[in-house]
Amino acid sequence: MIKVKVKLYTILKKYAEDKVLENDIILVQKSIALEELASKYLNIPKKLGLIFLVNNSPKDKKYRLIEGDEIKIFSLICGG
Repeated sequence: MIKVKVKLYTILKKYAEDKVLENDIILVQKSIALEELASKYLNIPKKLGLIFLVNNSPKDKKYRLIEGDEIKIFSLICGG
């Protein structure tokens, strides 16, 4: 298992409840892809369009996580 930091924004915040530990940390299997983090660990529906930033750089959903990554997940549908 590895530790990564996850921040969810807008309508996605509700998916972090009871899954993300203190300081936005989540434990995941080594080298899972961003899409697996979203669907399997956070239960975010696949039908939602998502934008991923890892260490403040845009990444494809196939990007494999490494220890210490800081992930920000945004929905394509946001309020304003």
